[in-house]
Amino acid sequence: MHDQNEREPLTLYLDIDGVVTTAAYQRKAGKDKLDPAAVAIVAALMRDFGAVVVVSSTWRVADCRPTLVEAGLPEDRFHADWRTAIPATSRDPETGAMLPAERARRGEEIADHASRNGITRYLVLDDVEIGDAHAGRHVKPNPERGLTEAEASLARSLVARLDAT
Repeated sequence: MHDQNEREPLTLYLDIDGVVTTAAYQRKAGKDKLDPAAVAIVAALMRDFGAVVVVSSTWRVADCRPTLVEAGLPEDRFHADWRTAIPATSRDPETGAMLPAERARRGEEIADHASRNGITRYLVLDDVEIGDAHAGRHVKPNPERGLTEAEASLARSLVARLDAT
């Protein structure tokens, strides 16, 4: 709980593929390599807003925090409940593999995490549609380019609007 003089920390729900790495970047740098420029943007948002990260990507199946820290995110800025849950609806019923975000109801996973953790001040960084429940909180990079300064500017504007209400 936060008293009225203390603002809830900003939570960034972070997708990885299409946000901090792209297929084009991986073709150049190697499979599962994160784009340092995009990671630096996330790190700057974390620093500027005192934000914590929750991983909402399919990368959450394994503990991807060391990879994100090695790429440049501060290791002490992950939410205590650092990843969204992986409900059965997020997996292919036949293979058990993670479904693509568009089919896995990622927006519902984020809403569930926020509700369980009492999070009301958040942004979602994800390259797919996540639903109307997150309108005004979703920064949607072009998956071919990943997160750029244009999306960082949008994120800052969205946080300013959140904080004004």
